[in-house]
Amino acid sequence: MNLLPTLNLLHLVAEKLPMLKLDVTADVAKATEHLSDLARKHVPTAASRALTRTAFDARDAVRDGMPERFNLRRPWISRGIGATPAKPRTLMAEVWSRDRFMALQEAGGTKTGKLAIPVGPMAQTAQTRVIPKSQWPGKVMAKKNVFYRAGSVFERRDEKRIVALYLLRRQQKVEPRFGMADTVHSVALREYQRQMERALREELTRAS
Repeated sequence: MNLLPTLNLLHLVAEKLPMLKLDVTADVAKATEHLSDLARKHVPTAASRALTRTAFDARDAVRDGMPERFNLRRPWISRGIGATPAKPRTLMAEVWSRDRFMALQEAGGTKTGKLAIPVGPMAQTAQTRVIPKSQWPGKVMAKKNVFYRAGSVFERRDEKRIVALYLLRRQQKVEPRFGMADTVHSVALREYQRQMERALREELTRAS
C-alpha cells in the first residue's frame, strides 16, 4: 500500500501572518480505491494520526537543526517551533514558528526600521550571549568616550585606539537560512508512508 503520492505540502510564508506556518495535508481519495470497505472506513482516522506524528517528527527535526543555522543564545526561539495535530475531517497538520520574524529568516528579504548591527567587540559578545541593555546604543552613547559618526557608533579606548561598536542602518538584507520548509518536506517524504501504514494497522487491529 503506497499512500505517499497523496501527501501535499503547502508552504505559507508572509510577513502579515502572525506566525510562520507549514501545512502538511493528505488527500486519501485515490489511495483508498483498492482497499476493503473496512479499511477504507478507518483511513481518515489513520491518516490524521499519521499526519500528526509526521508533523511532530518534523517539528523536532526543525528544532534539532536550528543550532547549526543560528547562534541560539536563548532557548525560546527553538521552543517557539510547534505543531498542530491533524483532524480526520480536514487531514491537515501544521508545523509553525510562533515568532513572526522567522518568516524573514526562511524566505529572506529586507529588514527595515532602526537597526543597530553589532560590530567589533559587540559582535564578539553577540556570538556567545545576548547583549545586555546596558550596552545597547542608546545607553553607551551616554558615555563620554562614545560618539556617533557616519552611521556608526564608536568608542575611544585611549588616545590611539578607537573601535566601532555598532553600525546604525535603516535596512538590512537578510539571507534565507532557516530551511524550515526543506526540513519539513524531507521529514514528510521520509516518514509519512511509514506512519500511515502503522496507523492503519492500529485502526484495523482495534476494529477486529
